[in-house]
Amino acid sequence: MSLPSSTNLPSPWPEKGNRRDPSESKQESAQSSTRVNGKISISNVEEETGTVRSLRGEIPRKAIYRLSMYLRCLGKFKEEGRKMVSSDALSKAAGVKPTQLRKDLTYFGKFGARGRGYDVEKLVSMISDLLGTTQLQPVILVGVGNLGLALLSYRGFEQEGFEILAAFDVDVARKRDKTLECPILPMDQLSDFIAENKVRMAVLCVPSDQAQAVSYQLIKCGVTGILNFAPVMLKAPDHVVVNNVNLAIELENLSYFVQEKPSMSDVKSSAT
Repeated sequence: MSLPSSTNLPSPWPEKGNRRDPSESKQESAQSSTRVNGKISISNVEEETGTVRSLRGEIPRKAIYRLSMYLRCLGKFKEEGRKMVSSDALSKAAGVKPTQLRKDLTYFGKFGARGRGYDVEKLVSMISDLLGTTQLQPVILVGVGNLGLALLSYRGFEQEGFEILAAFDVDVARKRDKTLECPILPMDQLSDFIAENKVRMAVLCVPSDQAQAVSYQLIKCGVTGILNFAPVMLKAPDHVVVNNVNLAIELENLSYFVQEKPSMSDVKSSAT
């Protein structure tokens, strides 16, 4: 089965300015939050004294990334046996300012005890609940080339709350260097597998000229979150969240800062 090229591929959705109102998007009933234009609105978040039913506003995507960092830092504190953690200690571990940390945690309402800090166990539970990682989330991967194969071989996803149930590829029979635990299925089984396993997230590792077409197929099947490793910006409707991972851009970013700062050899030369 061959996939159509993304070149000149018409979008099945209106252009950005003419898209339907995001409030008409399907609500994610399994989550304690709703997504609107890349932001998350919190409802039904448990606090120390009970349950919060009122809407607390929208969380920007950058704040969601920081909450993920806080969760990993809290996991380390939990392993060390710490019951409470101050905002200064948590912010230092996460590499942010204490004021930014406190601002991010206000999305949970009133939380923490003055002079004592935050309860590590409860804060882990609250952030995990918001991020939807309190139980294993089903994920699929499309495109089992070198990058896809490497990701499938990584066993750390389950520890973070994600389980790659299956991978899909146009060439299932192709010989691969590694033996995988999860099955590699043909693309014509994609729709039924997503429906049967209630999959909402997918990792995209296909060539750039096929990425848009495959993303259309995933969204049509009900996927609402795509982690895109193809070096192309994908078009998607408002209710779908796409996170792009472009390694070349990240290296370019590093290249800029490396050129700005003198190397150790330059420092030693100037000192002599």
